[in-house]
Parts: sequence; structure tokens; C-alpha cells
Amino acid sequence: MNNVLTRRFGAASRALGQWFSRSFSGTEPALCQMTLFIGAVLVGLELNATYWPGLPGGILFALGTLVVMELALFLARWALRKTLGHSLGWLMSLFLLYYVIARNVRRGAGEGWTWRVYFFSALVVAALWLLTASGWSLIRRRFTPTTVLSFLAAAGATALLGVFLFTDGFDDHYVQHYLDLMEEPPATLEALEPSLGSGPYAVKTVDYGPDEELEAGTVSLTRYMSRDTDEFSGMYVDSYLDYDLSRVPLRGRVWYPAGGEDCPVLFIAHGNHEITTESYLGYAYLGEYLASHGYVVVSVDQNACNMLSGENDGRAVLLLENIGLLLGYNEEEGNPLEGMLDADNIAIAGHSRGGEMVATAYLFNGYDNYPENGNVDFDYHYNIRSIIAIAPTVDQYKPADHSVELEDVNYLLLHGACDRDVTNFQGMAQYEHITYTGEGDYLKTALYIAGANHGQFNSLWGAYDQRGPFSSLLNVESLLSEEDQQEIAKIFIKVFLDVTLRGDDSCRSLLTDWDSCAGQLPPTVYVQCYETSSFVPIADFEEDSDLTTVTMPDVVAEATGVSLWTEEQINIDGETDQGTHALRLRWGSQGTYTLTLPGLDMTGSALVFDLCDLNSGAVERGDLKLLDGTVTITDTAGNTASAHISDFAAVFPILPVRTDKLDFLFDTCTYKKAFATVSIPAEEFVPAGEAVDLSQVTEIKLTFDSSGEAAVDNIGLEAVR
Repeated sequence: MNNVLTRRFGAASRALGQWFSRSFSGTEPALCQMTLFIGAVLVGLELNATYWPGLPGGILFALGTLVVMELALFLARWALRKTLGHSLGWLMSLFLLYYVIARNVRRGAGEGWTWRVYFFSALVVAALWLLTASGWSLIRRRFTPTTVLSFLAAAGATALLGVFLFTDGFDDHYVQHYLDLMEEPPATLEALEPSLGSGPYAVKTVDYGPDEELEAGTVSLTRYMSRDTDEFSGMYVDSYLDYDLSRVPLRGRVWYPAGGEDCPVLFIAHGNHEITTESYLGYAYLGEYLASHGYVVVSVDQNACNMLSGENDGRAVLLLENIGLLLGYNEEEGNPLEGMLDADNIAIAGHSRGGEMVATAYLFNGYDNYPENGNVDFDYHYNIRSIIAIAPTVDQYKPADHSVELEDVNYLLLHGACDRDVTNFQGMAQYEHITYTGEGDYLKTALYIAGANHGQFNSLWGAYDQRGPFSSLLNVESLLSEEDQQEIAKIFIKVFLDVTLRGDDSCRSLLTDWDSCAGQLPPTVYVQCYETSSFVPIADFEEDSDLTTVTMPDVVAEATGVSLWTEEQINIDGETDQGTHALRLRWGSQGTYTLTLPGLDMTGSALVFDLCDLNSGAVERGDLKLLDGTVTITDTAGNTASAHISDFAAVFPILPVRTDKLDFLFDTCTYKKAFATVSIPAEEFVPAGEAVDLSQVTEIKLTFDSSGEAAVDNIGLEAVR
């Protein structure tokens, strides 16, 4: 029996070999060259995007890579022929092609070596391999049914692959589905109308720096960062820039209102990007807009810090040195900026690594010495009142190994849910590290924007958050348009500056209740979290591991009807520590969380808390609804009053974000979560019978109906404005 099976297997193998030989023999050189060509193009594009953008750079890098790969394959085949008697060129080229394709798919998909990376890469390799082999056979006039059908099938698959890779992708409709959950028509705020376009001032522009209209000097950053010329990137930066870190130019562009004087000023700094791009010029949309409304905007060139690591403290010093330079222009007789800047009203903003840096700059601004070396003196102490972070990184630089913790400063955080550079809502960790003493009037507010990416906050960075061949897998069809994304940034930044620098509260509700202006904003899902300096915590879940105790003394916590009740460290998508603990509840038909109080005075206050839907299962089932519940307060006499969460805030389901095309191909997504702040004025609670004595509240109860899971944080009171 075994002999029969062996003979049959041998016959089948010979038949298969003969079939393959008739159809595809002699195709090894073509397969090898196809592999080398595709590998050279992909590697060349990667180098081209980073070091020499444009067609000449792409051609040069591709040709150089092709020469290196040709030589490497020749030597490998020669070595194998000497040792094994066969070059195995087709096998080596197959493995090389698969590795090159899989590496690019992995980078483009923004994930590890997952099964879908392996599977999709195998499909691509099979299509290219079969197209090349059958095409070469047809060129050699080997017209068999197998070669013809293989060529047609492979050509069709390759064409579909080309459409898949080289178009913008697929439209993701979840945003509109989520907006449809809001029953009320979008509201508008009349006071916001003047901010929806250019202001009354004509705008002027002036550049400063070496050989610019306003002459500027240099600053040494060698104490804060290094350009390691032993590494390729360091050598490249050193050869590209015509200066070293001992003489970094102070350089930037200023937009200012014609005829203005004593204007509040915003300094903005870009983040890490290719040094071939003048990134500081990409905020012209913001500079022109704000200057037309009476602000001075200074965009600072920080290219000297790009393509390096461990440089964020150097970025901070560079920004502070630029601030000092501009304030000097402000005092210089005959300077176009003379008397233009209000030195008592300064805000600083940063994007990406720059968004992290501005918190460090604010910290350094208050120091007399550099935390890493006390022999380095600081003497800045500018009147910086507000910080704006756009899609920031966090903790890339930790002064003396501490996270940057700030006190009594205004803070605005903007981040896109479709960010493929800073992929998580990292800025919330910095948000949590900003605290208030209760003295003064301060505000911190964070906005998570569905459909917004990383690059479109800068006009020169664009829709593709990854460069080179990896970008072909990004799904940009479902992104907000660049115009809409920048409109969001403009409006929120202006209102934030109006409130915190000018004391104009007419549009303050935008920063705490975006829904009050939803009809005037580009339509998308916004998740907003905020806290004011008047906030008094009842439960921020940072005190201990006892579930029954909370921040406020003599308050007892209890949960009923829940299958899970914890207080745990909050991570962003399981990757980035948000720097805070929160309550986590999971319930079936109904769950409650109750705080028993000794008698709390809520008069003139609002009950506030941060709420985040964690129920990804409901989204998978298509069971979409706003997270709702009832908040009930009880006084010492037992009188109760209630309010529905949905009447005061839209707490959207967890966001199912698809940023790459494989998400659509395999019907997968990444669930993005963020806290939304709910604020219920005490006077808005509706009594069940007798009016509740708001000066003697003894119980606060959150009740959630139907099954679900949520995180709750920062339960407390804030003053009603």
C-alpha cells in the first residue's frame, strides 16, 4: 500500500514539475530583477521622503539601492553555487520580496507583525510573482492555457492592488451616524459669528533671522542637546544645515495687525519633521487669521532640533530665546514691531513635539537654573499666561526624571482621532499634570476631534502622516478636509486666547460646551473635557485603593447592580499612561454609583464629572446610542431631584477609527476613547416633589440603565459663571 502511494506521489510530483517547467521555466532572472526593482523603488522612496524630497532624489536613491541590491544578490548566488551547487536565486528573491513588502505593509498599517500583515503581504507577493513569471513566459512565446490564464488573473489582481494602494481609500460613515444620535438641531452662538472669518485688521508680515528684514543673532544649544554625527541622521543633519548647535539662528515669521499696538501675542513652534521642509511657514493660516483679529503671531523655526532625539529641552530654550528677541524688537525704536506686543499677555503654542515642548518652556520660564545642570542659569520669567498643545507628545523629555507638572496656567489641548503620527491622545497626561490652587481664574480644556489627523494642522505637512511608500496604506478619504481641520483650530485657539488673554468671556461656552456652538463648527464628533480653577473635587479617585473612600473627607462610596467596580490607572488604548486613576463600572440591566455626603452645599455650583463610554461591544453590534443616565441628589430631609446626563452633554459611544486601508479590507478598527465633561448646574435638577435644599445635599447617585461599561473621573463642584 505504501509503495503504491509513493509511486502515485512521485508521479504527481513529476507531472507538477513538468507542468511548471512547460509554463514557467527560465523565469528566474525576471523574478530576481522584479524583486530587485520593487525593493529598490520602495527603499528609494523611503530615503527620498526623509532626505531628498522630489523626483531627482527619488531616482538617485532608487538607482543607488538597485546597484547595492544587485551586488548583494550576485554575491549571495555565487556563494550558494559554490557551497550547494545551486544558486537558489528564485528562492532568495522570493524571501527578499516578501520581506520588503511585509516591512512596508507593517509600517503602513501602523502595527506589529500581525496575521493580517503576513496575509496581505502574501497576497501582494503572489500577484507580483505570478504576473512576472507568466508575463515573461508570454514574452518568450510560451502560450499555454496556464500562462495566459495566470497572466490575466495576476494582471487583474495587480490592477485592483494598484487601485487599492494609490487612491485615497474609503469613506468611513461612523461620524455621521454618531452625529445623528443627537436629537436636537445644532445650536449656534451669536457672539461667535465675528470669529468665523477674518477680522477687521489688515495683516502685515515680517521675517526675522540672519539676512532677513529684521536681523537676528544665534544661540548655543550645546548644553541641552547634541547632534550625534556617529549616526546617519546626525551626519545628514550636520551636512544639510550650514550651522552647528553652537550657533543656531533665531529665525521666524511674524504676522501682525496693521495699525495695531500693545497686542496680545502668540508664539507657535512646529514639531519634528523633515528638515527639508520649512515647517514654521505652515501656520500662515493661523497667523493671518489671528492677526486680522488683533493678535501678533510669531512662528518660530525649530528645524535645528529636527531629526534628533533627546532634544525637547533644547526646543524649549530655543523658543524662550525667540520670545526674548521679539520683546526686544518691541522696545526698539524704528522697528516695525515697536510697541506692537503686549508683554503682559503672552501665549505659547506647539504642534507635535512642539506641543510637548511648550509645557517644558513654561516650566523653564519660571526656573532660575537648568534642572539637568544647576550651573546653567535661566533668566526668562516672561508673562506667559496660556499654553496651547496641538497633537503633542508627552514625556520625551522629563526634567530631572520628573514629568512636567504645572500650576495655575491656562491650557488648551487639540488632538485628532485619526492621528497616525502621535497615535494616542497623549496630551491628556499633560492635561492631568496641570493643577490649580484655587487662586485666580484659570481653565484647562481638551478637544478630541474625529476625522482630524496630525499633519493637516500644518499646511506643509498635509493629509499623510507617514511618508514614503508606507503612506499608500493610509486611509485619508475619511479625514476632515484640511480647510475644516484648520477652521477648528482657528476658532478654538482664538476663543481660548480671547478668554485667557483678553478676558472676553462672550464665547467661553465653546471651551466647555462645544455643543452650544455645534451649528457653527465643521460637522464632526467632538469629545471635550475641561476643568476650571474653581473646581472642588469630591472624588478624583487618586487618594487610595479603598473603593469606599473618595477624595473629600467623610464621604462614602457604594456601587450596586454592577459586575465590575474598580478604581484603576487609565491608559490610552492600552499604550500610554494618562497619569490619572478613574472609576470603572460595568453593569447589566441597571447599575448605580452612590456617594453619601455629610451635607454638601451645592448652592451656586454645578455638579461636574468626566465620563467615557467603554462599551465597544455595543459598537460592534451596531447598537449606537449616547451614553445616558440619571443623576439624583438628595437632601437631609430625603427630598430628591434628578437630571439626565444627555440633557447636558453628548457622551458619544467609543470611536471606531479606521486610519489604514487594511481596516476596511479586514473589517477591523481601533477603538479610541476620551473623557467628556458633564456639567449640571444645581438649579437645573428637577425635584420629584418638594424642592431640594441645595445647601444640605447628603447623597449623589449616578444611575445607568441597560447594559454597558463606562469610566468616571473628577466628580466635583465648580462655580457657575
